[in-house]
Amino acid sequence: MKKLPVPLLAALVFTLVAVSCGPSGPTTATPTSKTPGPSTPTPYNAEARAPTTSANTTRVPAASTPSSGAFDIPPEIAGHEKEWPLANHDYANTRAAVGSSINSSNVANLKVAWTSDLKGTSEWGGGTGNPIISDGIVYFEDLGANAYAVDLETGDIVWETHYENQIFGPSGPGIGYGKVYIVSRIDRYSALDLKTGHEVWLYDSGEKQPSGAFQPYVFDHAVYLANQAASSGKGKIEFKSYQGGSSGVASLLDPATGQPIWHWQVVEDGFWGNPAVNSGGGLWFPPAIDMQHGVSYWGTGNPSPIAGIKGYPNASSRPGPNLYTNSLIALDRSGKLVWYNQVKPHDLFNLDFQISPILATVKINGSDQQIVIGSGKLGKVYGFNQDTGKTLWSTSVGLHQNDELSELPLDQSTTWVAPGAWGGVETPMAIADGTLYVLTANVPSPYNATMYDAETPQEALNRSEGGSKLEGTNAELYALDAATGKILWKHEFDRPAFGGVTIVNDLLFTSTLDGMVYALARKDGSVVWQWQAPGGTNAWPAVAGDTIVWPFGLGDSPSVVALSLKGNTTETPTPEQQRTPVMTPEGK
Repeated sequence: MKKLPVPLLAALVFTLVAVSCGPSGPTTATPTSKTPGPSTPTPYNAEARAPTTSANTTRVPAASTPSSGAFDIPPEIAGHEKEWPLANHDYANTRAAVGSSINSSNVANLKVAWTSDLKGTSEWGGGTGNPIISDGIVYFEDLGANAYAVDLETGDIVWETHYENQIFGPSGPGIGYGKVYIVSRIDRYSALDLKTGHEVWLYDSGEKQPSGAFQPYVFDHAVYLANQAASSGKGKIEFKSYQGGSSGVASLLDPATGQPIWHWQVVEDGFWGNPAVNSGGGLWFPPAIDMQHGVSYWGTGNPSPIAGIKGYPNASSRPGPNLYTNSLIALDRSGKLVWYNQVKPHDLFNLDFQISPILATVKINGSDQQIVIGSGKLGKVYGFNQDTGKTLWSTSVGLHQNDELSELPLDQSTTWVAPGAWGGVETPMAIADGTLYVLTANVPSPYNATMYDAETPQEALNRSEGGSKLEGTNAELYALDAATGKILWKHEFDRPAFGGVTIVNDLLFTSTLDGMVYALARKDGSVVWQWQAPGGTNAWPAVAGDTIVWPFGLGDSPSVVALSLKGNTTETPTPEQQRTPVMTPEGK
């Protein structure tokens, strides 16, 4: 723990078997101990109706859907709405802070209270995802799969557990029932004791389904987690991005033992006819959970190969719509499909629908209606009826170019597509008072029908990402009417941004990739305050009381920074050229 920030760095251009296990394996240091106290469950603040099916969007009827809420909320989450107990604050994924004292009249008084090193790094930098705050303790994870518990007020380390395994992103902790749940290896999740950081159990996802990138939710005596298809790295085997036969998988585990409760595979059985080549449907972000009926809502990723590979131009290895990729999926508490809505059938261009869905109540034609909002790298935002999955509205945001093409020329010519591999809505949205806030990156990517004769799906992905140039691109933050999708205003940044959106009273917090933090006015998007962080970021913050906790994992000294109205740093350091410039969101 350091009481002063590291020097500022302004030149950035730029992750199925449970086994019981003791603390051997990871190393855990426990300087002090702090025991979270019990709390009283707080009921969900919006009514919800039991889902029904729609012939237009579902193949499987609703099953075992509870008629009323009778679900248990972990004590570390219930009653802690004035802290940040879940990745997106609450099960509806609003990202709206409750009870914070930070607002437009005092935001300029924010100063650094403490910083804490992110000691492990991977290709995505030092830290992605969201810190968690409960009972005055901040929990976070670096991309070496090392977990930390830190005192919110002082920055003192309560415990830290080291795995030193490079993982993907976005990744971060979930908490509940006396444990912290993290991705501990590209193919593993681990449960750590909340008080000590000692490993209690681990879950091995096997050799077909890498995890490596997720932030678990805990609800009603179950841990909600997921697997990816695009993750790469070393576990039991060396995982390749989009290795044939890999799919996103939603899973529930028993928090006491790590034993599986159920799992649901995104890609249809048979992998669209070619399991040796095809894959996809990663689940990158936590679901929204209807606390009254136990239904979870997930946004799914793209199919692969992206665009095509040698011998299979224009994704001809995967004919058809490629269910259930690029979809909003509703699963009941038993893991049965309630409905789905596929917004981008047979996606050629890595245009995921991956962002955490948001649950909201809005007025439509004078009546309250429960909706679920989804978005992703395709650069479109959708409002769906929460009961049926019917599309109510859709709105395009950001730059669009050639993204509706269904095929590419059968030569070696290049077609530039936007949103690209780093474009569209990459990071979490936020909602309050009927207004939705969405950050999009305007970054195009190059494609052709075989991705320049790529031999493997991973090679096709790398050529798309590697050909994307961030220099000269920008980002935009949009405000939308959540009932209609109408654009209310937008704010343009002159550089890429992957900092999500976080609502604190009358402010919106976000950051550009180089670590310039902005507080914008909710009413019109004007800049109220800005601050240059000590590194770049592809992560988003947690808020509790007068403090914002934000990972800045890109640059020479990755760290988590706490900004507080009673922070102790008074000077404003001059940014310095960093020694190791980061050129892309994945730290390359």
